Amino acid sequence: MIDGNVYDFIDKLSYEDHYIVFKGEKYFFNGCQSTIDDDGKIVSVRLEVYNLESSTTVFSTEQPTATECISEFENAKIWGGKSFWEAEKDMTWVDC
Repeated sequence: MIDGNVYDFIDKLSYEDHYIVFKGEKYFFNGCQSTIDDDGKIVSVRLEVYNLESSTTVFSTEQPTATECISEFENAKIWGGKSFWEAEKDMTWVDC
């Protein structure tokens, strides 16, 4: 990852929003957001990624935990047919 530590990026994704540039396009990562029941227990967690150039959602998942959301994200082939770990060397973290 250009201009940032890729492991920090993944770690902070569980609680922070991020922006990256990949192949000239800017993406917004809506960090993990929890839905909590009346007893204060986490019901589900959502993680979404948007392409700001085309105004499209390129990734969305809802899982029981932030860890599972991030795992789904890491394995999704949304970066020109590549997973995050295959494409991260071409990403620039623009908000770190």
